[in-house]
Amino acid sequence: MNKWIIIILKGMLMGICDIIPGISGGTIAFITGIYERLINAVKGFSLRMVVDFTKAKLNFFKRPNRDNFMNVVNLAKKYDLIFLATLAAGIGTSFLLMSRVISFLLDNYFAWTISFFMGLIIASSKIIFDNIKDHKINNILFGIIGLLLGISLAIIIPKSITPTLPYLLVSGFLAISAMFLPGISGAFILLILGVYEFMLKALHDPIHNVLTISVFMIGAALGAFLISRIISFLFEKDRCKTLYFLLGLVVGGLSVPIKEVAQTTTLNIHNIFIMMLLVAIGIIAVILVAKLEKKRNG
Repeated sequence: MNKWIIIILKGMLMGICDIIPGISGGTIAFITGIYERLINAVKGFSLRMVVDFTKAKLNFFKRPNRDNFMNVVNLAKKYDLIFLATLAAGIGTSFLLMSRVISFLLDNYFAWTISFFMGLIIASSKIIFDNIKDHKINNILFGIIGLLLGISLAIIIPKSITPTLPYLLVSGFLAISAMFLPGISGAFILLILGVYEFMLKALHDPIHNVLTISVFMIGAALGAFLISRIISFLFEKDRCKTLYFLLGLVVGGLSVPIKEVAQTTTLNIHNIFIMMLLVAIGIIAVILVAKLEKKRNG
């Protein structure tokens, strides 16, 4: 099979997981063997790249010959832009296909769908914990800070949000960070911020929501450029404290979907049983993904 078709398929798998709160698309990238290539390609975005492409394109427009054209092509290869564009096409395809499915489930089976997401998130938090090597008190305190911050989001963030363009810009910026963080889903971050369903509905009709999607994607692009560097710095500074803080934030952030379910659902025995079953299925799904990751890594 053509290598670019394989990359599109990997992108589609990442996109499916990115649109579901719980399993990080970055985890899928790791399992499918493209994680390091993806991170290195994203980190390649810099002023140097802009300068290189600007010079190459100006030379080509001045003298549109084969040598100048090949200079542009070689730069695209150097910065792995063809790989990124192909992967993005796969991810985008899944976003457009899956957004309607997830919206239907949320509109008609909100509590059950959220319960499945919660199972994914609970199990994914263990991935973060497994990456922490030092459990001394100082590190645990950062986890508690993250936990309190996550819980406070259920109080701070109103039940209903009408996102402004600046809010969507920040949401895109924060959501893309999941690509660089073990066990954290970008969709979960959007769920916490209260724009998950809003963005799903925007993807239903991308032509009429082009401004909304564009602003979100600009935020994501800025996040990909900056977050990769910030995370690298924090991990180098103190990896354990950083991971403990993220772990606390993820666990505390569960208070947001729990609050929404409590406010919108009649909690009878039937509903509670199905919700608990779906939480368990979500946990099992992440365990299976983690085993695949471990098998590939080991």
